Amino acid sequence: MNRLFYAALFSTLILAACGDDDSGNPFVANEDSSSSFVLLSSSSSVAESSSSNHEEKKKILSSSSAPIEDLFSSSSESSVCSSSVQNGESSSSIKVDWPTDSIIDDRDGQKYKIVKIDRQWWFAQNLNYETETSHCYNDSTKYCDKYGRLYTWADAVGKSEEECGVRHVCNLTLPVQGVCPSGWHVPSNYEWNDLLVYVGGDEIAGEVLRNSSEGGFALLYAGRINFAGDFVQEGRSACIWSSSEVDDYDSYYVDFYYTYSKVFLEDADKTDGYSVRCVKDGI
Repeated sequence: MNRLFYAALFSTLILAACGDDDSGNPFVANEDSSSSFVLLSSSSSVAESSSSNHEEKKKILSSSSAPIEDLFSSSSESSVCSSSVQNGESSSSIKVDWPTDSIIDDRDGQKYKIVKIDRQWWFAQNLNYETETSHCYNDSTKYCDKYGRLYTWADAVGKSEEECGVRHVCNLTLPVQGVCPSGWHVPSNYEWNDLLVYVGGDEIAGEVLRNSSEGGFALLYAGRINFAGDFVQEGRSACIWSSSEVDDYDSYYVDFYYTYSKVFLEDADKTDGYSVRCVKDGI
């Protein structure tokens, strides 16, 4: 009980970097994966106050009977990294050396770095493909050159707002190519979960994946567009869409914050503008 109390107390102190919705959600293990996963959820109802929801937002619950500290254990055979974290901040530098390559997006000729992490090839840059409704941060092209573009969820999954925006349930079949180039797709909760488990778990994944060396995932803290249409958090947060949907108002995204090693899966309004990382079809 003490472990759960202190874990919940610590996580309520963490500033929510991205979503405006006040409930967290589970990383969902792939049906073909034996990986452990944690449940990041809120027991709050929509009728409760926003301050109460915020306190519940980051509560960490076990999806099994295992102690909370054993979930995503870095001693797992598939885990490649370990780290120490003090007060929620990274206290060490993790070096990785994963296979890298590059691809050209035939649609606009842009070149992207890619990195192979475990069995999956991921973009090592945020997608920068222009659509009618995507934006550069502050509507300035210099930010697109640095961070890629920001997309609503419907835009990210390649649909119109009338099809998959607010008040519309999309029920997409995985994988979802969406705004990604041919042969690539927007990662689902399954694939995000597999990635985080492989790099040592959600407790340290933010530190591992921020690595910007030649063999790294190279997180880019591109900020976001919030529900009011404001550009916020540039240089401080990385909010990246999942193709997995919550309901007719919200969809999932992965929340990285530049001072923390822990990673959260959250839900946000489909109209928010977040980054996209593509993952290669097949394994």
